[in-house]
Amino acid sequence: MRKALLFTALFSTVAFAQNQEERIRQLEEQIRALQQELQKIKEEQKKAQEVQKEVEAVKEEVRKLRLDIAIPMVEIKSYSGLGPSASKVHFNPKGVSIGGYGELTFTRNSNFNRNSPGNQQGGAKNIADTQRIIIYLGYAFSEKLKFNSELELEHASTSSAHGTGGGYFKAELAYLDYQFRPEFGLRGGLLLMPLGIINEVHEPPTFPTAERPFLERRLIPTTWEEMGIGAYGSVGMVDYRFYITNGLMLKGNGTYSATAPLQSVKQRGARATFDEIGFTGRVDINLPMNIKVGGSFWTGGVQSKGGGDSALGLGRGTKVGSLTMLSPHIWWQHMGFDIRLVGVYTDIKDAKRIGQDLNVNTFPSKQQGYYLQVAYDLFRLFGPENQELYVFGMYEDIDTHKEVPSGFTKPAGHKLKVYNFGISYKPHPLVAIKADYARLNYSKPARDEDEYRLTLSFMF
Repeated sequence: MRKALLFTALFSTVAFAQNQEERIRQLEEQIRALQQELQKIKEEQKKAQEVQKEVEAVKEEVRKLRLDIAIPMVEIKSYSGLGPSASKVHFNPKGVSIGGYGELTFTRNSNFNRNSPGNQQGGAKNIADTQRIIIYLGYAFSEKLKFNSELELEHASTSSAHGTGGGYFKAELAYLDYQFRPEFGLRGGLLLMPLGIINEVHEPPTFPTAERPFLERRLIPTTWEEMGIGAYGSVGMVDYRFYITNGLMLKGNGTYSATAPLQSVKQRGARATFDEIGFTGRVDINLPMNIKVGGSFWTGGVQSKGGGDSALGLGRGTKVGSLTMLSPHIWWQHMGFDIRLVGVYTDIKDAKRIGQDLNVNTFPSKQQGYYLQVAYDLFRLFGPENQELYVFGMYEDIDTHKEVPSGFTKPAGHKLKVYNFGISYKPHPLVAIKADYARLNYSKPARDEDEYRLTLSFMF
């Protein structure tokens, strides 16, 4: 009996030991399986983190791509005669484009007086002006069909209660454009007249002077825009633009200025009277070394505004005369040089009737003038890369009243010679800090003037 019990106990002990070993083996296998599962989880987590990083990188690229599509970087080049910022939408394949520019000017005129031909500030000698803040807003419906606009705020406010007043907010450009091919495109709406250089390419960092040339303010109305439709394109070395526009219209009630007689005849798309039409165009020949030689013109009828603005008591849209303006130019930008030669000749038919309708006796029948600008970037010789430092000189010869109708008089200071020297520093291609001196020599009895000017300007 004892042997049986002893054998039973021994067998139970051995069996228990074997069960424990089996249990331990099973637990070890479970541990190994769990460790393998844990390792897989860690590897999957690592892969998940890598995938997450890739997803975030793709998201960032998509964000940048969307930003580039919505607000592409400015290309420092022109499209069909427009300035770099105004051209943004034309280099954008699809979506919204936003650009703009600004001019902040400080001017001292040591000889300014109330009788000065250029007086616009009541005789003040020192003026600080938020001259222009501009937004370009465009949309590319497709690679061929585009909308472009320019919205302008001048002199910081539209309220006459602020500063010296005279500011306004307006559309300076608004058109639809369809390019069938590089040789031929159509555009229509509120268009810039393609005369001179500055009227189309007027972003301030694109020219070295602290302000726009006097010729392109006093002989060519600045900025000159009218409602119209026309064609443009490039054929070989030749660029062209031809538009049909509304005619010009006189604005009486004291808005006439003998300093810039044609500034008051623009309609600017503000319910423009279209009883008379105009034709304008431009041809440029692009020669080697980036030399551009060409000419532009505007010709058409001049209408009375009628009502209280007509001293002759005419109805709105009545033709009172006609105007033809011609402007040849040479423009060379190469190897650090920016050389411009622009001329203007204007012939006005029935100028006497125009003057009578305006109730003035100083309206011209002929105008003429030209300017020569020579600028060079010194940083091409020395200085930091990706920056520019232009030194320039400009000479202008302007006669706002070369001829007047019989019985009319030429105003004091109708002849103007301008000697302009200065610098334009560009720490970035889209930013220019400009300082210059302009000597204004008027025909007698007007007194000569000295202008010292500083402009902070940018475009984007």
